[in-house]
Amino acid sequence: MQDKYFNAESSDSHNDPLAAWFLGPKAEHAGIWGEMINYIFQDYVHWRRNYFLEDPIILNRIKRREHDHWFDKLTSEVDSVLNQLKSHFPFFSPRYVAHMLSEQTLPSVLGYFAGMLYNPNNVTNEAAPITVPLEIEVGKMVSKMLGYNPQTAWAHITSGGTVANIEALWVARTAQFNALMVQEFCKKENIDYQVVLANGAMASVSEAGIQDLLHLSSDEAILLVRKLASHLSKNDEGDYYLRKLNRFFKESRFNVNNTGILKIHDEIKMSPLIYVSEAAHYSVKKAANILGYGENAVVAVPVDSKFRMDADALKEMLFNQKPENYTACVIGIAGTTEEGAVDPLRKIQQVRNDLQVEKNRSFWFHIDAAWGGYLRSLFTHPGLEAIQSVDLNELAGQYADALDVKEIYSIHIKGVDTGIQTAISWDDPELYKSFLSFPEADSITVDPHKMGYIPYPCGIVAFKNEVVTELITQKAQYISDERGGIYDVDKPVTINAVGPFILEGSKPGAAAAAAWLAHKTIPLETFGHGKIIRTSLLNTRKLLDYLQKHEALFKIIEKSLFEEEEMCANPFTFKAVYDQTDTNVICYVAVPAEWDGENLKIKAVPLQELNTLNKNLYNRLTIRSNDTKRLLHAQEYFVSKTWFESSQYAASSVKTLLKNLKISEAEYTETGIFVLRSTIMNPWYFTAEEAGKDYLMDFVLTLHSYTRGLLNDE
Repeated sequence: MQDKYFNAESSDSHNDPLAAWFLGPKAEHAGIWGEMINYIFQDYVHWRRNYFLEDPIILNRIKRREHDHWFDKLTSEVDSVLNQLKSHFPFFSPRYVAHMLSEQTLPSVLGYFAGMLYNPNNVTNEAAPITVPLEIEVGKMVSKMLGYNPQTAWAHITSGGTVANIEALWVARTAQFNALMVQEFCKKENIDYQVVLANGAMASVSEAGIQDLLHLSSDEAILLVRKLASHLSKNDEGDYYLRKLNRFFKESRFNVNNTGILKIHDEIKMSPLIYVSEAAHYSVKKAANILGYGENAVVAVPVDSKFRMDADALKEMLFNQKPENYTACVIGIAGTTEEGAVDPLRKIQQVRNDLQVEKNRSFWFHIDAAWGGYLRSLFTHPGLEAIQSVDLNELAGQYADALDVKEIYSIHIKGVDTGIQTAISWDDPELYKSFLSFPEADSITVDPHKMGYIPYPCGIVAFKNEVVTELITQKAQYISDERGGIYDVDKPVTINAVGPFILEGSKPGAAAAAAWLAHKTIPLETFGHGKIIRTSLLNTRKLLDYLQKHEALFKIIEKSLFEEEEMCANPFTFKAVYDQTDTNVICYVAVPAEWDGENLKIKAVPLQELNTLNKNLYNRLTIRSNDTKRLLHAQEYFVSKTWFESSQYAASSVKTLLKNLKISEAEYTETGIFVLRSTIMNPWYFTAEEAGKDYLMDFVLTLHSYTRGLLNDE
């Protein structure tokens, strides 16, 4: 697993052992964790005892002894909670390959514990004088990882990806109507002001059409008010106009945050559309609902066989959009929740470029990278950061060489070499170009509490242009001195607070402390956090490889598991829904098979029968909270599941899968497909192999054994 790039001397963190960052499946690092948690607590106690030295001790020893009974009761209830928690799912274990949960890093737990003791509320720096600056710094760290300029971007912590997506669309909505406010003001005051249209042409803002103004480039839309204010401030009555401008915008009929979206739609006689792939997270429709667009405004763009957005279909939709509609946002996904797919973000950006040139229309480009955002840490490569200006195709090739995310290995079953040598890699040029295109987006959602291995709650929304904060400032005298509006027009934005610019109110400073300490000690770069990502991606490809080679390994597996028995009468295999997964989620289906000479081939069975088989297999590989007949600790492995339904994925989008499973479109449309789903986040697989335990192959053997039992009535 070592290579010349991951041994490079160009990074301070290249020698940091990945295994040191986690507690370990058997709590192997319990000693140092206990010491450090106790160290933090003792330091906190010392701080309390020495803050006001002149204050008396209120609870003397006699009074404290009076509390023994209550503490006995508390201890009993703590024991009860701990006893119940022992029935928790073992997210820490390599055996857990279900939902998007895994280990947490040591620094993130320590940061959260320390922050939790002090209990800062990051809604204001008066209630969180330390953790608000930490949150702002975390925003810069993550912005840099995503490819933004950390000095001009704005990012902050949210409760998770749902709120982050809602906030991104909220900001996009606010920015979009700036041009209509500017037009209204300039017409009223008879001001001649030029706006840069999407195609680069200059036009009088007073004479521009509504379609043109609603489809400016995002930067032009964001900066338009500031640029107008700067223009007005240069004449003799600049201060007068600035005050008038701020008052006018507060009362403008196109100020969406005051007027509401419904009145504006009635005024302009147009309806919004939000374009996102069929695989979109439910939070997109939730955002459309909350922001007043309505869920019907969400347009599902077809996906290809890899569950990536079809960029050609997007282009056709945008180029043929009806004149009574406008584009509120286009969302690309970097890591779909169900399949882990990454949309062709570079192609989406090219669609935007083409639309600007040919149709004089642009759009706000948001990336929902709640799942896949931390894969960008692989691309924060010290050796390549200085050459970002080269052609993207060339750059993708250079990263492919530098990352060298590949492995050659021999397949062993229960420690015995099968004689099959295989290779896995994560080097799809289209994927690389997608991740390298992150900086083109106007906003990005990413979840540290997923692939950042940080405790809940911790999401992040990042904006390319920090000026967006001027558009969304909420004035609350008791938490901030921010007054809102445009004043220091020629000065850069200075952000020293969080609360005035966000959707949420009270929020835990502990999350900021957790993220800050994690990213400070495990840098968001190729040789730091990228190590965790790399092992996750490779092990995902390894499990996928095992599943895809199951047909070839069938007889060997049968002999190794059921040495004294005959070959099972009803053979089967496992079919992944795609040839290669983009990130570290695998979707697959157990399917009956039949022998064709020495080879297995998938057997056509009714979809209802196929779904029943996979439901029963899933039930063997999970435990529900109301299942009292089975012990959690007796469960060998854990998986998750999903449904592919025609209400989400059109039959044309999954036609390759239907063909592979020998399912008709009519069957699919009627019932949908029950799909097993595994997430490979755990960092311990390679380390476990060194100790003689291949959990991924063991998982496949367990799948095989359970499926065999279900099909052969065992």
